Amino acid sequence: MQNPAPDAALDSLDKVKAILAPLDRSQKSKLFELVRAGHLENDQMTIEVGRLIVAMLNGPRTEHARRIWTGWFDPVMLRTDALMLAEMRPPGCLHVADAGAWWFALLPHLRELAGQVQTDIAQRASEHPLDVVLASPAAAHWAEELRGRSLAVLRQRGGAAMLLTSANTERATLLRKRGLSGVPPLSMADLAMLDSMLEHAPLWKGVARPRDTVGALHAASGMTERAGTPDGGLLYALTLVNNTRDPDQALALYGLFPNSPLVEAAVGHLQFSWQALRQKLEDLHLGRAAPPQLTAGESAERLLERAFRWYDALQGFGIERGGRSWPAVSTALGRVTALVEGEVVPVLSHRLLTLNASASPAPLIERVRFINQFNQRLARRGIAASSNPWLPAIGEHLAGLFRQAGAYGRDDALPTMARLCELAEETGYPIEVTAIDKTLLAIVEHALRDGRELDPGESRLIERVVAVSTEERRKCRWWVSSELVSLLDAAQQRGVGSAPH
Repeated sequence: MQNPAPDAALDSLDKVKAILAPLDRSQKSKLFELVRAGHLENDQMTIEVGRLIVAMLNGPRTEHARRIWTGWFDPVMLRTDALMLAEMRPPGCLHVADAGAWWFALLPHLRELAGQVQTDIAQRASEHPLDVVLASPAAAHWAEELRGRSLAVLRQRGGAAMLLTSANTERATLLRKRGLSGVPPLSMADLAMLDSMLEHAPLWKGVARPRDTVGALHAASGMTERAGTPDGGLLYALTLVNNTRDPDQALALYGLFPNSPLVEAAVGHLQFSWQALRQKLEDLHLGRAAPPQLTAGESAERLLERAFRWYDALQGFGIERGGRSWPAVSTALGRVTALVEGEVVPVLSHRLLTLNASASPAPLIERVRFINQFNQRLARRGIAASSNPWLPAIGEHLAGLFRQAGAYGRDDALPTMARLCELAEETGYPIEVTAIDKTLLAIVEHALRDGRELDPGESRLIERVVAVSTEERRKCRWWVSSELVSLLDAAQQRGVGSAPH
């Protein structure tokens, strides 16, 4: 680095800042190390540029005591909002808003200590990047002081109710800022969990969150081995399951901690997975808007998959029909099946029966297919019968639309007819195609000779028409219509079917 004259250097700090602004955090950090190593010959410039870089790195972050205290929970906190909307939250949930609320509730009892921490860290952060300061022995000392004092406050007799009230008041403000409403309040069980987390926090301090199940097992078992008791490792395992919401990982961790709160967690996650599916279906079909945080943009298909994965995992947790935990499971499933049978299917049936020739049937295909798959999955597990939920009148209506689409002679006749065929098959009433329908033969022949690329639905309809036409020619060897002969000739040229000569 070139070293300008001292006065000029001081006057040009704004220009230096403008030059540094486009650099990313890593580049600024490296530049700070170069400055601190004395690569600027002028001492005053070294100090000023060093402070400038530190200020840019640290930004507006000033609540240092709070950051040091919540650092105990970094490896275990929930940072996504979905589980905050659970009607029954699984055990071991500590959201970032919860941690912030507990800090503000405890702060009046930690005022003097928090002030000392704030002053010391702020002073150090004026000369060094905050990340470096927070990783220093001094920060570790203050973190332990705050943890110990917090535990002492939590264990004082008679103060729990006031702490809980204060935490819920602060939490309501934090939740509003995140756009969350209808979140159940913190309870005495949450207060007890905070105590337990602070007690065992040194076990996971600084631990990186595992990327896979093997890593999760290794981390949880290691904590148990170091502590000599399963409590800390089990609590950590619960937080991992809450973050991944993965039944396979939950089952693997249950192998380490059998007959533990992981059973309650499994029930809680099953309840939440079916709740999320239920509210997604209400949003999609009934216009009852679900909070966007609930599903974080996940499709109904993905939510359905997760819900059945949790259901299928129940046996591994020892949860069986008739057992103590089964009523909660049965209720969660029952609410979804009642919604589908009592509201979603009637709404979709109405839309099917009012579908007209000018509307695309494509959006309804996936929705009907989803309901069918849902019912089939229930039936395979012996939860409900797999009878066809779609009325015969729907099949008749779709067949009528199919004939109308062909009769109008529109350019989009084949795509529309193909979609109607798909929809009719999904409802259990396949549309009959015959070789005597000359309009249909003409539409299919035109598509074959047109040479355009056909989508799968169109190809299936064309193959059906060619198949019945081929069979008709086989049965009537001495006479067939000229339209049928022309169609089979087009099919042979396109390589569709096996038109005989």
